[in-house]
Parts: sequence; structure tokens; C-alpha cells
Amino acid sequence: MVPRRRRGDGRGGGTSRGEHAAGVTLVIVDGRNVQFALRRASTGDLPDAALIARLRAALAGFETRLVLDGHPAGGPQGRIAPGFTVDYGRLRDADSVIGDLVADAARERGPVGVDAVMVVTDDRMVRDQARRHGARVAGTSWLVERVERAVSGRGPGAATARPGASIGRARPPRSRRDR
Repeated sequence: MVPRRRRGDGRGGGTSRGEHAAGVTLVIVDGRNVQFALRRASTGDLPDAALIARLRAALAGFETRLVLDGHPAGGPQGRIAPGFTVDYGRLRDADSVIGDLVADAARERGPVGVDAVMVVTDDRMVRDQARRHGARVAGTSWLVERVERAVSGRGPGAATARPGASIGRARPPRSRRDR
């Protein structure tokens, strides 16, 4: 049995943004859910190719599975880059595909290893199912924040900085005169 997690514990659904990704190796993204959130944040249309590019930048360093409803419309699909796979639900909804991916990860990794899996969604049923299998959950706002940092040039690592750590750009190296 997987221990129940409390809100705010930084391991799934809490509000501790800086600790959401600590120890995570696999991120499963509810694509249309995130696409809608990014569209709201940028007030513009966001085609699948643009979504994929932004998520690749924001989730660099993670094994990522982007799950989208429907059929690919000539866009990228399958393993499109090292560490980044795009799955379309085709005849199934993305929620079912995500549920299967989390269940598979729980079987493969065991109850302790599945804690390194994080599902990004705002869908309550998807969140609940992921938590039942022991995976972590982050809302779309966590990923939107990472995307905004990646697009602004502050990099994805800034989104996972330790609480209280500086998020600004690194200082340039000091010259010999400054020493």
C-alpha cells in the first residue's frame, strides 16, 4: 500500500514548487491540459509542434512522455528526441493512456521507484489515479512556470531551484583586477 500524501509535502499535488521535481526521472504530461494552460498564459494559439518545442526546452534532463488526445495531424510522434516521446491516444482518450503509463511504471519500478514518476495535469481523475499508483502529481501551473523560464532564457533549472536559492542569472566571472 502506498502511503497517503498530504497537501504541501512537495511530493505530489502540494504547493512546494521548488521541490516538485526533486528525484523525478520520468515526467508524463497531459498534453491537451497543458496546451490549454499555455494558450491561456500566452493568449495565442499553440499548435502541437510549438507545444512540443516548448516542453522539450522546459523539461530538458527528464525522460518525458507527452500524451495527446486524438490522432497525429502530420506532426511529430513516437520517440522524437533522446528522452522525449509523443504519444497520441488515437481511439482512446489521453487520460486512459496516462493511467496505463503510470500503472506500467508502478509495475516496472515497484512502490518505491514509482515515486520518481510525475504526472502533470489539472484533471482530478488523472491526478487521483496517478496518486493511487504512487506517482507524484504537479499541476499545469508548475509546467507553465518552467516553460516561461525556458522561453525567457532563465532556463529550466531555475524552476527547480532550492527554496530560497537565487533564481537570477549567474554572475559573470570576476576579472583578475576584481580579486
